[in-house]
Amino acid sequence: MPSTRTRTARRIVPVALILVAVGLVTLSVRAGGRVDDGAARAADAQVAVQEAARRATQPVRDAIGWFGELRVARAESERLAAENALLRADLARLQAQDQDVEELRGLVGYVQSPDFPRIEDYAPRAARVVARSPSLTSSTVVVDAGEEAGVRVGDPVLAGVADAADVGGAALVGRVGTVTDGTATVALLSNASVAVGAAVAGRRGADGILQPSAADPNVLVLGFVRRASVVRTGDRVVTSGFIDPASGLASAYPRGLPIGVVSEARQSDTDTYKNVLVVPWVELGSFANVVILTRAEEAR
Repeated sequence: MPSTRTRTARRIVPVALILVAVGLVTLSVRAGGRVDDGAARAADAQVAVQEAARRATQPVRDAIGWFGELRVARAESERLAAENALLRADLARLQAQDQDVEELRGLVGYVQSPDFPRIEDYAPRAARVVARSPSLTSSTVVVDAGEEAGVRVGDPVLAGVADAADVGGAALVGRVGTVTDGTATVALLSNASVAVGAAVAGRRGADGILQPSAADPNVLVLGFVRRASVVRTGDRVVTSGFIDPASGLASAYPRGLPIGVVSEARQSDTDTYKNVLVVPWVELGSFANVVILTRAEEAR
């Protein structure tokens, strides 16, 4: 039978083991808490360093991003500029084509209309403007038809007008001044060297010599018009096609070619003649296509 000492030892050992276990658990918890606190502090320090680094490098990153966006914006701007240039070129071509269509329609309509001078020795020759003089006092254009097409010095030149003008589709713009085999230089109505025998249509005695205005290159002046003749704003002015049987002189232009409309008639009490201001049907600085009225050699 176990002794009293043995029984006491048996009771003490389990209790001691329990106490040791509790102590070990307590130490572990305390040590774990210290480790967790250190880890937390280390993590906080790492976050702080990362935030400081982020703030310090933010301007650099912003600059890099700005330069990148700037390169993209410049590339896009250059692309759009190239597209706009192409669109402007296309628009210019379309506008030129529209102008050509309108002018050619007018010229064809005029040649086919009863207004075209039905004179056997006249023949229409189409041509295109290839050069212009920049001078207002020596206004000329060069066209791509010359002697080889039957064009000669003195031939009348017409350009197309809009249908709204209601003058048959074309109006006088000048006369041929010089020719080569393949080109002709046309002196326009605004040229100081050009004078045209003209008349106010339907107004008896309202004829004279048409010349450019010294004050305004866009206006012509019909001078030497009889004082007693009646002229109204809006009246049409055409070539007179005069012939002087006594001297044998004749106008270089057939009768009835449209020129323009009356804008004003000026006359003072002391003037023998009146001056009639005329606005040409054709804007002399803008047309691109013409018809030259040529004649056979035997008719010149």
